[in-house]
Amino acid sequence: MATAFFRIFVLGGLLALFLPAEVGVANSEGADDHGLIHLRFFWHDTSRGPDPSAVDVAQSPTTNASATRFGQVRVFDDPITVGLNISTEKLGKSQGIYLSADKEISGLLMDMNFYFITGRYNGSTFAVMGRNPIESPVREMPVVGGTQQFRFATGYVQAHTRYTDLTIGYNIVEYNCYLKINNY
Repeated sequence: MATAFFRIFVLGGLLALFLPAEVGVANSEGADDHGLIHLRFFWHDTSRGPDPSAVDVAQSPTTNASATRFGQVRVFDDPITVGLNISTEKLGKSQGIYLSADKEISGLLMDMNFYFITGRYNGSTFAVMGRNPIESPVREMPVVGGTQQFRFATGYVQAHTRYTDLTIGYNIVEYNCYLKINNY
């Protein structure tokens, strides 16, 4: 299990070197005539080093012996950016928890808020909660609500790991978010 997990993340990191780093928040002018918004950004998660953005807060007595880290709970406060590189424009943060909730594969339960600090969506948030089987090339999770510009939001996000370095605990995940806003 751990070897397959490592291979997938190394392969993802190599692919990221050859894929173009598309930038921008799609449809940044707001919802279309049907209340649909597409946002695209990059999530940067660091679990090691002098200033980690994700830290372990709990684990089960058997977590260390588990190939999937079953029972590990991590809280995060990760930057989201316009581009693949961390030095591109910061759009906001993703804050929440993820925990290893699968004994057989590397599958996480994600509970997170995307919080925007710039542009049209400044101060707005939307929440995602769902299963994230991190070895899958693209993972889909539901949008379960939002605030301000994303009030009454529903929809889904697709997560695609673009880069991983297990030695320093650094991951970059591309998020494509499809939101339906019902402003009544």
